[in-house]
Amino acid sequence: MRIYLRIYYSCTGLSPIECEREAIFYFILPPVESARIHTKNSFSFRYGKVEIRAKLPVGDWIVPELWLIPKDDFYGPYYSSGKIRLAMARGNENLKSGTIDLSNSRLEAGVLMGPENDVQVKSINWTNSGGWNKEFHNFTLLWTPDNLSFSVDDYPAVSLINGKLGRLSESLSFKKSPVESWKRGSNVAPFDKEFYISLGLSVGGIRDFPDNSLNGGQRKPWTDSDAKV
Repeated sequence: MRIYLRIYYSCTGLSPIECEREAIFYFILPPVESARIHTKNSFSFRYGKVEIRAKLPVGDWIVPELWLIPKDDFYGPYYSSGKIRLAMARGNENLKSGTIDLSNSRLEAGVLMGPENDVQVKSINWTNSGGWNKEFHNFTLLWTPDNLSFSVDDYPAVSLINGKLGRLSESLSFKKSPVESWKRGSNVAPFDKEFYISLGLSVGGIRDFPDNSLNGGQRKPWTDSDAKV
């Protein structure tokens, strides 16, 4: 089965890649559309300070996407070249995975890195019992050749690499192949190349909501291994 989506209003993306999509087998067309803005073709940078002031959205199974994304896949495709998450709080107001609170009161920031079958997450968490959707907050990243440090509002900044020595990749349990590739770079590889800013909103997915999640006592309405046709 094939389903075609054609956009007939004026498209601001790269035509036809970003203006047409075709669903084939498990590459489905998402049932929900949302806006995304990025600086891919206008601005990218390596190292510096990034601060975003935002009020994160609320709503079941939605995820704000405040990303830094690699301009070029220098270390390989997918997450092999890494993605930096500036801030994320799931939209659900009453979501748990076992005893872990994954609701809108839990804020996460950090990095995702690795090949498609071995993506690892290193993150920092903050808690706001009132939720991160009530007020605007300042989400900050300080990115240097030696470390990545995250903070929110007046909370003290927290670094991903502790101590003066060590590689970011060595603090995670990777197989040998991606680690060897990143050894060509600095201690923060793959986060030692130019990245651009991407802001958007996603729904569902296979990474942010564990299959055992309970939303207000109700089980997650899909599983990550569900058929996509």
